[in-house]
Amino acid sequence: MNIDCTTSLIEIKSQHISLKVPHLSVKTHSNRPSLKPLRNVTRRKMKSKLVTKNKFYNPCNEVHTKTNGTTCGLREIMIGRCSHYQYIKNGFVQPNGSRAKNCTELYEAFESAVRYKSYCNMNMSTYGRYFELALGDLHVINRAMFWSGTYAIAHTYGSNGRNYVTLEDTLAAAMVNGLTWCGKENDTEGFDFVSCPYRCKDNQWADYAFWGLASKTFAQLAAGEVYVVLNGSQANGKSAFRNDSYFRSFELPNLRQNGTYRVTKVNILVLHSPDAEVVERCGQKSLLELERLVQNKGFDYACEDDPEELILIMCSEHWHARECQVARQVLRQTWNKKLYGISNSNRNLLSLVIFSLIFGFNFIF
Repeated sequence: MNIDCTTSLIEIKSQHISLKVPHLSVKTHSNRPSLKPLRNVTRRKMKSKLVTKNKFYNPCNEVHTKTNGTTCGLREIMIGRCSHYQYIKNGFVQPNGSRAKNCTELYEAFESAVRYKSYCNMNMSTYGRYFELALGDLHVINRAMFWSGTYAIAHTYGSNGRNYVTLEDTLAAAMVNGLTWCGKENDTEGFDFVSCPYRCKDNQWADYAFWGLASKTFAQLAAGEVYVVLNGSQANGKSAFRNDSYFRSFELPNLRQNGTYRVTKVNILVLHSPDAEVVERCGQKSLLELERLVQNKGFDYACEDDPEELILIMCSEHWHARECQVARQVLRQTWNKKLYGISNSNRNLLSLVIFSLIFGFNFIF
């Protein structure tokens, strides 16, 4: 590694990790509720205007009604997504030779867990049958990618499972990602289509009944080398590795240490957004704690700051950032050399020479 005089006094903890070439994806945000300390659990509030009518009112009988409750057409959407996933979208995530899932059976397992039941009665075992049916025969070997504070770039790089597989790329999560649902007792529909609760004071696990179990299950399916994309330049100086993250609470503790399908190595990719402050790098602050936890579980550990493959994706989102403008100039010169056989600067110089010769020739005659 070549280090110039400005970095020679800094101890470099970043290591090179071999990665796949990126493919682009359109995913930009997560459906998981923000994880809070269990002593003070809250859920992110929806922005849509609340529809309030009598207890048996179903706004889904109207046209394009936006509510804070269960997504209208939940059954049709989930079954449709299931078929689309298996036969069109994500065949490369499913195990080779595996039988197609019964989409109606999957939905019914999901529905039986929630319908006619109070939201605040949910817990980490509520959706167990659903995940068993959807993911029971899946192992993600050397391609599992976890993320924390980096949803958009992790999913862009994962490219729906072409490069790496995130939780949201699995069938169980893909069927519900972006949807809202909650059951309702003593109701003819069994779902609350008007408003779902956002906190349960008496049951702090209710908010994580689905996505907490989803994260735990996905971690248990990972094998070989796994990858974790973290944000090293979070707003307000937040740590890259946080105790209130899904990775820390549900995924890291459930990576398999033994058996045929065990994890062997944890690769940490720490990203620093263009034009944003660097809060921490590999080998610093919370990442030292992460390294200790990983090694205590018997896994090999590697950490790399800003892999080139992901810098390109970050610059595609921050095209005018200072760091990316420099990269653009170098890329443009290299591309011009490919197109014209000369760099951009040489091409401009040659144009100036030709213009001068023509102008001088016309002046003489």
